Amino acid sequence: MYTGLADYSKYGFHRTIKYKGIFDFDGLYKYMAKWIKDHDFDFYETKIWDYPPYRIHKMVGKKKISFYAMLMLLPEVWIWEAKPVEVLRNDKVMHLTEGRMKIIINGGFILDYDGDFEKSPGLKKIEKFLVDKVLYHEVLLKYFDYLDYYLYDFMNDVKKFLDMESATNAY
Repeated sequence: MYTGLADYSKYGFHRTIKYKGIFDFDGLYKYMAKWIKDHDFDFYETKIWDYPPYRIHKMVGKKKISFYAMLMLLPEVWIWEAKPVEVLRNDKVMHLTEGRMKIIINGGFILDYDGDFEKSPGLKKIEKFLVDKVLYHEVLLKYFDYLDYYLYDFMNDVKKFLDMESATNAY
């Protein structure tokens, strides 16, 4: 049963994007939220921490892909040394942010998110046997591969938004 944000499977995804320079934080945040919603994830903003000199924005995307499995997308945006700047682009004055940023993209999938197998110890043993022995390859290929491609796509789209040179991938 799903009990918290840190409770996702051992087959997870973890990537970090580091960026230093001038960026449109409001545009980036809206872009990330829109990307999550456009790919049929339920979007939740979980926390915003403002501890000078840094600020942390955490968000969650949840997507049920079957009666038994749910994908989780857990991006975090850390900002240090943020200063507002005005930049002239295309004959328009834009209010942007200058600073350092780290975007941490975590993801995983949760099996039995409704807790159907949590009702008794016998059902827990049956679930463990099914997942570890019978459905192992299906879980690994169907859910983990699906999640992996989604999150690589999300990571590369965020890099494209930031105009980073590493915005392409092997897929």
